[in-house]
Amino acid sequence: MPNPVIFMDLPSPDVEATSAFYAALFGWEFKRRPADEFSEVLPGVKPNLGIRREARPAVGPVPRIYVMVDEPPAYLDKAVAAGASVLWEEKPWAEFEARYAAFRDPWGNEVVLWRDKGTYFTHGHAHQV
Repeated sequence: MPNPVIFMDLPSPDVEATSAFYAALFGWEFKRRPADEFSEVLPGVKPNLGIRREARPAVGPVPRIYVMVDEPPAYLDKAVAAGASVLWEEKPWAEFEARYAAFRDPWGNEVVLWRDKGTYFTHGHAHQV
């Protein structure tokens, strides 16, 4: 059996603000352990994530997390309105029959908003890619 990824955390100098950003964007819930130092992100499915206090924002090459969404452009707009910057607008990835967009959060973490083959949707119908 291969070694699975079981957890990932995002660095931030402001754990509470970062937690609030992702709660508003994705509706994620959090368990503070302790508050202002570390938040466990409870996205609804495993693996969970974390947000940990770091004195400086992430810089340079950083890992990206991929989040399944039904409308990447809508989530990208919402992230930018909350202080994120666009890495790229929604575009196709033909190999996976997917569409995706990405942003850098105000603390330097990178997030890809992913929609594939119309298999993930929340509004009663699949999307064409």
